[in-house]
Amino acid sequence: MTSASEAALVLPALRGVMGDWVYYSCLMDLGNLAKRVRYAEEVHKNESLSKMIQRRLNSGRSTQIAEYLRSQPERFFNSLVVATYKGEPNWFALSNIRSHANNKELQDLDEVTLGSVGFLTLSGDEELFALDGQHRLAGIKKVIKDGIDQEVSDEVSVILVAHKDTQRGLERTRRLFTTLNKTARPVSKGDIIALDEDDVMALSVRRLIEDTDLFSGKRVAFVASNNMPSANTTSLTTIGNLYDILMILFSSAKTDLKKSRADLQRVRPKDEELKQYFELAETFFVAMRDNFPELKAFFSAKDTTAPVKKFRGSHGGSALYRPIGLEVFARIIASLTTELSVKDAVARAAKLPTKLSEAPYLGLMWDARNQTISNSHKVTLRETLLYMLGKSKYSEATLLERYKKETGDDKVSLPKKIK
Repeated sequence: MTSASEAALVLPALRGVMGDWVYYSCLMDLGNLAKRVRYAEEVHKNESLSKMIQRRLNSGRSTQIAEYLRSQPERFFNSLVVATYKGEPNWFALSNIRSHANNKELQDLDEVTLGSVGFLTLSGDEELFALDGQHRLAGIKKVIKDGIDQEVSDEVSVILVAHKDTQRGLERTRRLFTTLNKTARPVSKGDIIALDEDDVMALSVRRLIEDTDLFSGKRVAFVASNNMPSANTTSLTTIGNLYDILMILFSSAKTDLKKSRADLQRVRPKDEELKQYFELAETFFVAMRDNFPELKAFFSAKDTTAPVKKFRGSHGGSALYRPIGLEVFARIIASLTTELSVKDAVARAAKLPTKLSEAPYLGLMWDARNQTISNSHKVTLRETLLYMLGKSKYSEATLLERYKKETGDDKVSLPKKIK
């Protein structure tokens, strides 16, 4: 609750109606947002329910959003939805304060239009709480608390709706709160890869496709998931899988560029550092090409149809021509970088078998009877391959037990280690 009345505030605003809600779309600067708007604890009178909302906000998101506000010149937010009650909000339409300027276009505006444009005044006694955009509000509060160097304070679009402190009013506001948060959908992976200008993996994927021959043309399937279309006979993998591989490389491999997934997705690095990420991605795939014969056949071919048909199909082929296989190898290589460079880690991993018809893929990744790929045993497959290199995190007994159980063969033995 606010301990004292804030100063009166005049906000430029638009007045609108949707359903039985009257709302005001206003501009509010970061300082006033941080000072005047609280979280949605008022949605619930029950203290435990209010704390559930607070716990959801106690994540790293506020720090990430604060850093975004502090460091991104092209920062932008969509509107926050804020409920207001108590105090004396007042609406002054332009129809009540019509300009005397000799402007024919403005003079010809009808009363409905003029009545939708004006100013909303807040006396300072209002209680304001966010119904939608609470993580953004948490980031705003943090950046204002920690300090932000701006010549002109950012203005954020805020949609104000009226809340009544009655049982009916609480039900109505709770319904709006859940509607706004339940119907919100995250940006799709495909849209991120195609459009995001901060996500390091998305930027690197696009550059691999646009600026190199590695994945130009039909060499990559423009599918946002890891499911390769069965009819595809030209692509090594999908853009979704390419994105995931770079995420593993950038967040798990021990390099000077290693960062958390959240930072890689939300904080665009400076151009020189971004160039280094792209060079790391290119280095990785060039090393894969140079060390795995089946990949060399793909990357060196003008027409990739022949190698794809040879190494992917109902007959099985190579694990590296399947998105799951590339992901497993990316994780193995990332694990090996604790002792080796990325290039040397790839060379070491290249000593492993890749034929789906052989151990350890048979029964874990490749179902020979149904001629299908299984995604259910990735951990055991990865650890078995790492065991063959002497690097599994499991003991031999534990891994053997998992291997027998997941292959469905009580008599099977672990594959031999590779020297």
